[in-house]
Amino acid sequence: MLDYLETITNFLDDNFHPSNPDSANVKLNTDQLLNFIFRTFPVDCISDYDLNDILIDLGYKRYTYIVENYCEIEKGKSKIYEVKKSLEVGWCLRTDLDLRTREVEKIE
Repeated sequence: MLDYLETITNFLDDNFHPSNPDSANVKLNTDQLLNFIFRTFPVDCISDYDLNDILIDLGYKRYTYIVENYCEIEKGKSKIYEVKKSLEVGWCLRTDLDLRTREVEKIE
């Protein structure tokens, strides 16, 4: 049987680095991070307790950070959005993968 604790530890160590809210390009709470892991590995192959131990052993720490959600409140010629802010407690990770979301490409 595969040792998922070691396999997932190696996966996280190979693909991410500990970060902080200011420089992280991935911010996930424990449930979100587990869901990400379960897309690669079998569901429930580790527990939230196991993930917590893995992350702490790799040098991560929990942070409280602000999450912004944009809600359209008025339509018309100009759209107006309300920014709703909330606190989240989670893990701040950094990956070398390009996660920019503001890319625009016109295909003709």
